[in-house]
Amino acid sequence: MLYTPHFLTGAVILKYVPNPLVGLPLALLSHVVLDLTPHNDFGLRPGITLKEFWKMEIRRRNIIISALLFDYLLCAGVFVWLFSTYRNWWLLLGGIAGVFPDALEQFLMLFGIALPGWQDKLQWRVSAKYGFISYPLISLLSLFFLLR
Repeated sequence: MLYTPHFLTGAVILKYVPNPLVGLPLALLSHVVLDLTPHNDFGLRPGITLKEFWKMEIRRRNIIISALLFDYLLCAGVFVWLFSTYRNWWLLLGGIAGVFPDALEQFLMLFGIALPGWQDKLQWRVSAKYGFISYPLISLLSLFFLLR
């Protein structure tokens, strides 16, 4: 699943569960729950390396890069918006906890480590036709609860 829904959900949890000793573990757990919702991961599976990614067919690789870049920019925009609106570091840490498992896996890839499969069994991957519906729905629902 993309970063933005994970980040927004983690932030929402810290808004409604402001005790960080409870809220941060819940935000981390929300990552698993969201990965259990139907989504599309662009066909990227555990075991892929950056070297293999760059060898993909150029059109497919460019689509993936474009989608991920859009998501990273959107997530960064949400981060700035949350900080400037709420000035609450716990909301930001909740969002970071929400994306942490994916961020860790992808960070390891920068050091030549193949994409680990820690979370693979927790993914509900569906076709692109249906898999991109959950991203805006979860994000909009999270925004609704943040703005309440």
